[in-house]
Amino acid sequence: MTATKNEKKKLSEASPFLRFLIQYLKQLRFYLMTGLLVWVPLIVTVWLTIWLFKKVGLGVESIIENLYAQVNYLGEHFVRLKYLTELEYKKGTGFLVATALFLTTGFLTRYLVGRKTITYGERVLNRIPVIKNVYKAVQQIRDVFINREGSVFQEVCVIEYPRKGLFAVAFVTSREQGVVQRAVGTPQVSVFVPTTPNPTSGFLLYVDPNEIKKIDISVEDAMKLVISGGAFMPSGELPEMLETEKKVVNLPT
Repeated sequence: MTATKNEKKKLSEASPFLRFLIQYLKQLRFYLMTGLLVWVPLIVTVWLTIWLFKKVGLGVESIIENLYAQVNYLGEHFVRLKYLTELEYKKGTGFLVATALFLTTGFLTRYLVGRKTITYGERVLNRIPVIKNVYKAVQQIRDVFINREGSVFQEVCVIEYPRKGLFAVAFVTSREQGVVQRAVGTPQVSVFVPTTPNPTSGFLLYVDPNEIKKIDISVEDAMKLVISGGAFMPSGELPEMLETEKKVVNLPT
């Protein structure tokens, strides 16, 4: 507190040019951080796309190219297989094969035969030490984000956190009443409170439905609000209380 007062006193005693320079640098830092927060997601997306293209697309490309080379080698050393030397490798074959592989896998998973094959493969992986732990963790993450209908973040809301008088932006993740609600003895809604500027980490809280205020903005706008530290201000209607009579399920006895 004393240090802050001294800094303000020194700032007030400084020359007008120095005060202008300090304020200008603060604004410059603010604009720089805002610009970084806008560009970082785009850069990460482009980087991931390029990485996947190099590792998957070009990786399969090199495998296919090596297979062609082996086939040509057989044709050169065995008279009966001489026709194999006529096979010519063309650039892009590996990428097309990778795309066809992904499409075929997705197609097969919709049918019983494909599902049985994948189930058998999962059983094999679940018997391998270490690998089974990693695979189960990835499987659980997949089940949360893919198997649910729609996004895991259902609504944007505001709750009083971490104490009365302070408010935090949160996301309603589930209204299902389970073991936590039975332990508490009252209906509770699970919400996720993200941290700034990294919304991938945060806190899972169970909140009384009457203490949750819904905000009429999209999840994307709420994420921008969190990442920017409040600098981004989305437009939306005033918060309203969640309709508990529609969204709260009776606790099982």
